[in-house]
Amino acid sequence: MTPLELLAATLAITVGSMVQAASGVGAGFLIVPLLAWINLSLVPAPMIFASLALSGLMAWRERGDIDREHLSPVFFGLVPGSALGAWIISSLPAEQLGLVFAVVILLAIALTVIGLDIPLNKTSAVAAGGVSGAMGASTGIGAPVLALLFQHASGPRVRATLALIYTFASVLILLILALFGRFGTSEAAAGALMMPGFLAGYWIANRLRHRLDQGATRPAVLIVSAASAIGLLVRSLVS
Repeated sequence: MTPLELLAATLAITVGSMVQAASGVGAGFLIVPLLAWINLSLVPAPMIFASLALSGLMAWRERGDIDREHLSPVFFGLVPGSALGAWIISSLPAEQLGLVFAVVILLAIALTVIGLDIPLNKTSAVAAGGVSGAMGASTGIGAPVLALLFQHASGPRVRATLALIYTFASVLILLILALFGRFGTSEAAAGALMMPGFLAGYWIANRLRHRLDQGATRPAVLIVSAASAIGLLVRSLVS
């Protein structure tokens, strides 16, 4: 990763982390397609490693609101789902990775826009964990399915529970990616360099949260994310 790529990646991560608080849409929507444009080697493992700085901080800060009842089923589904996603990403040639990222991003956007009403029970928690693990390990975006699962919970409970799940899922996915040869010292080093972007975005978002228009920001995030994914899809198909 060149200094210019690091600067661009840090800017993308900072902006993505900022809009998380305003739109309720996962920062990965913006970050993953932009990082894929900058350098495909930055996703998924380095980005997932870097995001631990944000999810771990949020999980610890709001640990009192965690929904512990449904954690075990979600974790149970995450393991095979993450293994499937890691197998997919390790089996594909490098020139097809952009295509996978673009398709999964567009699928995640579609799930968010449709807003499926998923009942929160042990069966749905296992299924959501599996789908989220597969999407997270292959692209770094596993949040939309889990957000739909907990959409009727209170704001603090959603933030706390998802932050803990993201932290656990990130560690699990990185371990599995390491087994498939997709996460090592070079990916960890790249991720460490991007961590300040997540922390800066979190710090700025906490201070601007009440000034940002959630109704206007959410559609804008989805539109920009979709445009980036479509551009990445086109580039992958013509290259």
